[in-house]
Amino acid sequence: MTTNLILVLTLHLFLSACEAANIQNLGGEWLLREANGKYEDLKATVPGGIYSDLMNNNIIGDIFFGYGDSETKWVPRLNWTYYRNFSVDANTLNKENVNLVLEGLDTFANVFVNGKKVGESRNMFVRYIFDVKDQLKVGNNEIEVQFLSPIEVSARLAEQQSKLYDVPPDCPDAAYRGECHVNMIRKMQASFSWDWGPSFPSVGIWKDIYIESFDESAIRYIVTDVTESEDGDYWLLNFDTYLANNKKGTVTGILMYTVTLKDIQMTQVNHVDAVMNAYNETVVTTTVQISKSFVNTWWPNGYGAHDLYNLNVVFSNEVSSEHDIKNVRVGFRTVELVQDSLDSGLTFYFKINGEPIFMKGSNEIPVDILPERGQNKTTIKKLLMAAHDSHMNMLRVWGGGVYESDYFYDLADELGIVIWQDFMFACAMYQSDENYRSNVIDEVRHQVKRLRSHASVALYSGNNENEGALVDDWYGTKNNFTLYKNDYVTLYIDTIKTEFDRITHNRGIFVSSSPSNGKKTVSDGYVSTYPGNPLYGDVHYYNYVLNPFDSNIYPVPRFASEYGYQSLPSYASLAKVVKQISDLEITSDFMNHRQHHPLGNAQMTLLIEMNLKLPNESSSKYSQAYIFYSQIVHALSIKIETEHYRRFRSSLNNKGEGKTMGALYWQLNDVWLAPSWSGIEHTGKWKMLQYYTQDFFAPIIITGHLNLERTLEIYIVSDLLSPVLNVSASIQVYKWNSFEPVSSETVTVDLEAGHSHLIKSIATDDYLTDRNCGALNVAKNNCFFYLSVEKEGLKITPDNYVFPSKIRDSDVQKPKVQISSVKKISDEQIYSITIETDQIALFVWLESPVISGTFSENGFLMVNNTKTVYFNSEEESISPEELSETLTLTHLMDEQYF
Repeated sequence: MTTNLILVLTLHLFLSACEAANIQNLGGEWLLREANGKYEDLKATVPGGIYSDLMNNNIIGDIFFGYGDSETKWVPRLNWTYYRNFSVDANTLNKENVNLVLEGLDTFANVFVNGKKVGESRNMFVRYIFDVKDQLKVGNNEIEVQFLSPIEVSARLAEQQSKLYDVPPDCPDAAYRGECHVNMIRKMQASFSWDWGPSFPSVGIWKDIYIESFDESAIRYIVTDVTESEDGDYWLLNFDTYLANNKKGTVTGILMYTVTLKDIQMTQVNHVDAVMNAYNETVVTTTVQISKSFVNTWWPNGYGAHDLYNLNVVFSNEVSSEHDIKNVRVGFRTVELVQDSLDSGLTFYFKINGEPIFMKGSNEIPVDILPERGQNKTTIKKLLMAAHDSHMNMLRVWGGGVYESDYFYDLADELGIVIWQDFMFACAMYQSDENYRSNVIDEVRHQVKRLRSHASVALYSGNNENEGALVDDWYGTKNNFTLYKNDYVTLYIDTIKTEFDRITHNRGIFVSSSPSNGKKTVSDGYVSTYPGNPLYGDVHYYNYVLNPFDSNIYPVPRFASEYGYQSLPSYASLAKVVKQISDLEITSDFMNHRQHHPLGNAQMTLLIEMNLKLPNESSSKYSQAYIFYSQIVHALSIKIETEHYRRFRSSLNNKGEGKTMGALYWQLNDVWLAPSWSGIEHTGKWKMLQYYTQDFFAPIIITGHLNLERTLEIYIVSDLLSPVLNVSASIQVYKWNSFEPVSSETVTVDLEAGHSHLIKSIATDDYLTDRNCGALNVAKNNCFFYLSVEKEGLKITPDNYVFPSKIRDSDVQKPKVQISSVKKISDEQIYSITIETDQIALFVWLESPVISGTFSENGFLMVNNTKTVYFNSEEESISPEELSETLTLTHLMDEQYF
C-alpha cells in the first residue's frame, strides 16, 4: 500500500468522525420597520424583499395588479430596517474566526450586530463577509440591516458626479414610467423600469444570510475549467480552490480532491501552506489528468449527452477535527469562439468539442422583477424546460438584470443549454473612477468565481449595447466623445476584462460588448466606428416600419444575438390584473400605462395591418382580436426572421455577408403582464411565439424565401453533425378553398452535415398561374405553398408554408372550426384534443384560461379537415369533461371578430 493511499484512507476515517465548519442559518422570520416609525414590527421573511413583505402584511396590494407600480412608488423612497434576535452558543464563539456572511443585499445597507456597525453594502451582486467575533456574545444577540432608499442614493451619487461631468442617461424615456440614475448604482438596472417592465426598486436580504465559524479556514469557491492534453487523449481538469483568509494570514491544512467518474473515483491529497496573494486571496491551484475513456463528453442540447461529474473538495485543519466540504459538477467539453478571416470580415461562431454549432435560443431577462422571487426553482425549471423542449441550445443572460441563481446555472448544465453571460451593465454610460471600479472588481471576482465552473457558461460579455450607445450618440456623448470612450475602456477592458482574464488564467472567452465586432473591436481599440457590422461579431436588429413577413428586410450577420417584435399577453391573462373589463380596450388608460415602449402600440398596429385585416374597432371583440393578431404577427415575424438566419449558416451573399451561426431572439420571458417581446408570459403561459420555436428551431427545417424578383427559393437546413441521405421534399400548392392540393412535386436530396441546401427555385407567379391559381396578377392571392420533408416515409422536419401574397389580400376563407373530442390518454395528465374544420384554417389557437399546461402545438394551419393535438396539464385529477369545458378555440377568420 502506498503512502498516499494510507493518507487517503486515514483522512476518510478522520472525516467520518468529525464535524464540518459550523454554519448557523439566520434566514426565516424577521421583523421590519420603516426608519421614521410609520411602520413597526411588521413580519418579514428572509431571504426576501420589501415589496413581498409589504404585500404579505397587507400594507400594499398585489403590485402586479392594475396600477400597482404607480401606487407603490413611495416604497423605495423610504429607508427600511430588517431585524431579529438570534442565539449563539459557546462552541461558535470559541472558534478563531466568526463571520457574518450575506450572500445578497439589495443594495445599500448598514449592518449592525448588538448595536455596533460591522459592515455595509453597496452592490447587489456581491457576497459580503463581516468579522463579528468581537460583537457576538453567548446567548441572545440582535442583528439589524438598515437599508437606504436606492432612489435617494442614486440621486445623491448623480448629483456628486455632475459636479465633474454627467454620466448619461439621467432618466429613462417618459414612456418607461421609471426612476432616474440607475446607472449610478450596482443594482438590477431593470428594477428602475425598462421598455418591457415596471419600476420596482426593491430592497432586502434577497439571498441567504448565516454565521460561519472556523479555526483555520473554509472553502470559498472551487473554480474549474477543462482543457485537452496536447495529444488529445486526456482531459485536464484545472481548478482553483479559494480558501477563506484567517487572522494569521497563512492557511495550513490538508486538501483532498475526489473526482467521481464513470466507473472509478480519483482522489488526491495535498498539504497546504498558503499565503494570501496580492489580491487578498488564498488560493491553491491544481490540475488533474483524466483519461477521456473515463467520462462522457458534455454536449449542447440536441447534440448528445450532458453528463456531469462530481468534484468533491475537502479542506481539513491538521490540528483539529475541523473540516469544510464543497462540491461542484464538471462537464468535460471544450468551447471556442472562432473568428477566422474571410474575404470580407471575420467569422463569429462557437465550436464545442471541435464541432461548429449553430446557436439557437433567446435572451433571458430576470426570472422575476423581485429578485428573491427569481430564486424560485419551479419558475426557473419551467422556463429552462420550455427552452430545452423547443430545441434551444443557448440563452443569453442579459446585462440589465441579475446574475441568476445557482440553480439556474445548475439546470442549464443538466439540460445542455449554453449560456452567454453578460456582465450587468446595459444601455447607459457608467462611471470609471477608482471607487466605482473597486466596487465593480468585487462584483467581477465574486460572480466569475461563482459561475466559471458551470459547463453551460461559455462566453462573457462586458455589457449590453453600451459600445453602440457611445458610438451612435444615444445620450449626447458626441461632444465629449474622448472622455466617455476613456471611461468605457477603463471600465470594461482595464477593469472587468483584466480581472476576468486573471481569474480564468486567460482561458475564458470575453467580448467587450453585445453587439460588438469581435476581434475587429479589439483592433479598433475596443470602440469600433460601426458596432454591429454584419461582417463581424454579433448584431442586434429591430425594425418596426418594414414588413416583418418579408425576409428581404433582414440583415445577414455572422451572429444574430438580439432581434424581436412586440405582442400582448393573452386576453384571459390580462383580465386577471384589471378591475373592470373595459380596461382591456386597446386604447384604455390601463393598456397605455402598461405599454412602456415609446410608440409601441402604434408600431404593433402598423405591423398587424401590413398583413392582416383587423375587425372594425366598433366590434365587441376588437380587443380580443387585436391581442390574438398581435401574437400571430409576433410569432410569424420571428419565425420568418429566424429561418432567414438559419438559411445563411453555410453561405455568403454578394456582399460577403453570411456564414450566420447564431439566432437568439428577444426575449424568452416576462416580468409582468404587459406588451413585450417575450414568448412566455409572466404567468408561465406560452404565447404563440413559444409554440413556433419548436418548429423553427427544429434540428432540420424546410423553409422558403421569396426574393425581390419573386422567385421562391426553397431550402432544407440541417444542424446535424452527420449527413442525412436520400430525403424527399414535398412541394404542394393549395387553393384557399380546398383540402386537395392543386399541385404536388417531390425533390430528392442528400443533406450535408451542418449545411443549408437550396433545393428548388420557383418563378412564383408563373408557377402558380400554370397550376390553375388564376390569372398572373391574382394567382398569388388564390394559392399558397405547403412544404414537408420525409425520409423512408417518416417526417423529419416540421411542415412549413409560404404565402406568396399578403394574407390580407389573399382569398382566405371563413371556416367553421370546432373541437370534436377531448380524451385522456395518460396517467400523467396528457389529453388528446381533436379539431375539425370545413375549410383550410389559419393560426388555429387553443387555450384553457383555467387549467395550466401546454399544448403539443398551437397557432397551427389546418390543411386537412381534422387534426389531433395534445395537452399536458400541470394540474392533477382533471377529467376530460372538465378540460373540455374550459377550452376555447379561435383562428384568423373567426366569425366572432367580424
